Amino acid sequence: MGYNFVIQPFHDFRKWENEGYRTRDAHFFEHLRTNSEVDKVIVINRPLSLAERVLKHKKKSYSKGKIIFDENGLAITELDSKTFIIDIFSNDFIKVLIQKRAWWDSVFRSEKTLSKIRRALKQLGIEEFELLVQNPMAVGLFEAFPEQHKIFDTIDNWLEHEQMRNISSIVRKNYNEVDKLADLIISVSANNKKIFPTNTNFKEITNGVDFDKFNIIDGISKGNTPIIGYVGKIQDRFDFELLKKVAELNPNLQFNIYGPLLSGREKANEIEKSKKNVSFMREVAYDKLPRIINTFSVGIIPHTINEFTASMNPLKLYEYLACGVPVVSTGVNGTEKISEDIFIGNNISEFDKGIKKYCSSNTLVNSDEVRKSLPSYVSWESKISQLLEFIKY
Repeated sequence: MGYNFVIQPFHDFRKWENEGYRTRDAHFFEHLRTNSEVDKVIVINRPLSLAERVLKHKKKSYSKGKIIFDENGLAITELDSKTFIIDIFSNDFIKVLIQKRAWWDSVFRSEKTLSKIRRALKQLGIEEFELLVQNPMAVGLFEAFPEQHKIFDTIDNWLEHEQMRNISSIVRKNYNEVDKLADLIISVSANNKKIFPTNTNFKEITNGVDFDKFNIIDGISKGNTPIIGYVGKIQDRFDFELLKKVAELNPNLQFNIYGPLLSGREKANEIEKSKKNVSFMREVAYDKLPRIINTFSVGIIPHTINEFTASMNPLKLYEYLACGVPVVSTGVNGTEKISEDIFIGNNISEFDKGIKKYCSSNTLVNSDEVRKSLPSYVSWESKISQLLEFIKY
């Protein structure tokens, strides 16, 4: 008998299907379902409200899998004999508009929701399981299933997240519950241990990468103009001023910034207008990302250094290196001791020095050597093996 995993991810299957398996929770899901020690993986999607179905036109069904149960606001989709998705459809409308993000917390404490989850698990014949919660607003599941082995994955510190300020009191309360109730807490950063001062089973599992997915070497040309590239969400952590100044110092280089503009749109527009060598390329499909990164001469991480970035571990760091692309980054968490092909620049002068180092005509960057600099233990397969070892002991 292997492990059964019931997961409430940070995102959900609906988002993964639309945007690709680009996030930590999606990679965990992918690699748990292919691990030989795991029997079944069941994802509990965040309940889909009537407000979201009407106002955001979110669909109930998926392009993959088949619905094997659909009754009274509960649906189960079978992706394969090992993998299932639980969907709960709520008729909440006004409540969602009033509570906004706080609704996530209340819906996972609703007995109506919890009873549907229990019914779904019974329908699937799941009695004992590893309950993996990756969403700080779904901690109500820990109280609902006290007899199960409870794991919390701290992807970053929501207490320091600018977009979560209005629900910080709920987040703090939920972190306190995790501290008391979780049998195992894992995190991308050891810095997050301070959130859970009394829990004695806190383990660091940093992010990883699929080596094969990003190791594309055929049919890609770097071009005559070196491209300095960034991929990821563009939000408060992104240092626009650093980008602007470094672009000024390197007019012969092209800076391509890929990702959704979640904040700083005015700053991005101003830079794009004033600096002809900077282009904000918006979001790119995840399956196209390896080929795009392989056009870079340097991958950059121009993030501000603060409590929030100290709680994170950038996925892009591993993906750049897996593509054979050297990295210039500010000293964000996770950049130390991974590879010799990471240059840390904590100010404009240092960051510029790193870019010039890798783009100099005197420097020959060997992509194969950059790839080899990334240790094998950063693969997602290794991360899941690490999780299973922590569960065993």
